[in-house]
Amino acid sequence: MSENHQLVVAKIVAIVVLLLVTLIFCFIPYLLDRFYKWTKRSQSNARDFLVVLCLLNFGGGVLIATTFVHMLPEVLKVVNALQECDMLAPTPFGLPEVLMATGFYLMYSIEEIMYLVVRKRQQRKLQPKQLVEIIEKDQQLEIEVKVEDDQQSQPIKKVSELEEPNWLRGLGIIVALSLHELFGGMAIGLEMSVDTVWFMCAAIACHKLVLAFCIGMEIMMAHTRWLIAVIYLVIFSIVTPIGVGIGIAVSETASANQPSIASGILQGIACGTLLYVVFFEIVAKNHAGWRVFLSSLVGFVLMFGLQIAIGEASGKSHFVCPS
Repeated sequence: MSENHQLVVAKIVAIVVLLLVTLIFCFIPYLLDRFYKWTKRSQSNARDFLVVLCLLNFGGGVLIATTFVHMLPEVLKVVNALQECDMLAPTPFGLPEVLMATGFYLMYSIEEIMYLVVRKRQQRKLQPKQLVEIIEKDQQLEIEVKVEDDQQSQPIKKVSELEEPNWLRGLGIIVALSLHELFGGMAIGLEMSVDTVWFMCAAIACHKLVLAFCIGMEIMMAHTRWLIAVIYLVIFSIVTPIGVGIGIAVSETASANQPSIASGILQGIACGTLLYVVFFEIVAKNHAGWRVFLSSLVGFVLMFGLQIAIGEASGKSHFVCPS
């Protein structure tokens, strides 16, 4: 068997292994739920349940480390390589940070637009008589709470408050991480030796499997519909194998290791998108307690340690300027 053939076989095996193992880790939270019945409670009670809250914030810590320790440095390397190769003009501001902010506000605007659309659709489904009943119930609820505690300073949550579509959180996470994992898969496909293929496969699997479990947990506890959840998790599982396939396709070309403007822009936007999801959807808890804080910190330290162990937290750029 020739060396080139062995290399292709190793990459194909990496595709299969990453796909199957990622799928398994994505659905482990659903298997655990069969025993612990987390989703059988109401959404507010389930998300306040200490074990679930700690797991979600553990995932938040993992995603924070992924954003700042892995994704943002990757964007910095790509942009710096593009500017050094005169493929991108120098800017008087930090371009990677602006790209991240663009992704942040892009996700913010998408969520607000989708919430507005869904809210209007829900309001149209309500008959005028139902709207009057809802207003009366809200007023009665507010009066009863004020009588019980005149000193209550927190805003009262109305029982009839229209629900925010629970698939938006999952959509933001999947879009951001899938784009990043696509480029991670391409890194495997672009390797030129069997040993480095297995090393990169193990390195990417280390953090992707942790992310797969945390994403599955977050989507499950968001009470996302089963079909949509399956679609999200399957997409997240297949993007890395797709990236490996793309890397195999371009590994023989001269431009395989050249920096890409599209890659830098897309990864920068993905970084900001993930940043929005992490801080506004996962770890946005006020005074949740020390155990929840420590769970988030443990998730961050774990992912940071994995990044150090696989040598991705720092290092020289591997890009080559086009001749």
